[in-house]
Amino acid sequence: MRREAAARGEPAPSVVPAGPDNPLGRHAILLGIPSYLIHGTNKPEGVGMRVSRGCIRMFPEDIESLYERVPSGTRVNIIDQPFKAGWTADGELLAQSYPALEENREGFEPLMFAMDKVAQVFGEEQPPVDYKRLRELVEAPDGQAISLLKTAEEEPTPAPTEPRNLYESIAIAER
Repeated sequence: MRREAAARGEPAPSVVPAGPDNPLGRHAILLGIPSYLIHGTNKPEGVGMRVSRGCIRMFPEDIESLYERVPSGTRVNIIDQPFKAGWTADGELLAQSYPALEENREGFEPLMFAMDKVAQVFGEEQPPVDYKRLRELVEAPDGQAISLLKTAEEEPTPAPTEPRNLYESIAIAER
């Protein structure tokens, strides 16, 4: 990294002291992958963006909370999963959708993937899922968790039946 910075004419120091200019922020969690960290940042606008060399940047208050709660040696799995679905403790079906990484988009059908994931979460029973909301979530992936369960007032009203003959057409038109 220092060599790349020097090649760009921006030589990086070998040590960055603690303080407001430290790009790691106040806390960092080492991972078993060399040179990869979960850390805070002095540039919060980079959180959630692919702006580093694989590190996971968090808002200062979030990394502080995580740092205090996670014991040393805790196993960390890094996954690339653009769609997640699961049940909350109180029985609500939630889903989140993120844009797929560029290198993983070829042959990836987000809506079919999401429908498969939701089906996996059901188990034996299938609750009333709002597939319109699921489609909207997948088509505009923003990472927000939303409920996918239909409520009683959201049940569709039956469409009027087509008249079977001319007399029924007249009677329907007169109503």
